[in-house]
Amino acid sequence: MTFPQMLNLNCVVQREPDVIAAEADRDLVMVSIANGLYYGVSDVAREIWETVERPKKISDLIDHLAGTYNVERTTCEQETLSFLEDLRTEGLLKVSDGSVS
Repeated sequence: MTFPQMLNLNCVVQREPDVIAAEADRDLVMVSIANGLYYGVSDVAREIWETVERPKKISDLIDHLAGTYNVERTTCEQETLSFLEDLRTEGLLKVSDGSVS
């Protein structure tokens, strides 16, 4: 898979289809079929994971989160890009430079 070296606001992200997720109380537990590892997310991270079920432009995701959680956009951008980069590093996220189809 080809993707930009660094995530940016124009990238489109979507979760990898080989990740299975299930609710565990208010958290979300995920397992990657590809690497056999388990992951857990809650709160805002869970909302991001649920939002990227379908392709989503990162700038649109950040706009949504900043408005929903009444947080400064710069802070939201930094934290969201960091989390998405973690997901990508773990092989849980597909990234493209294109537009949402």
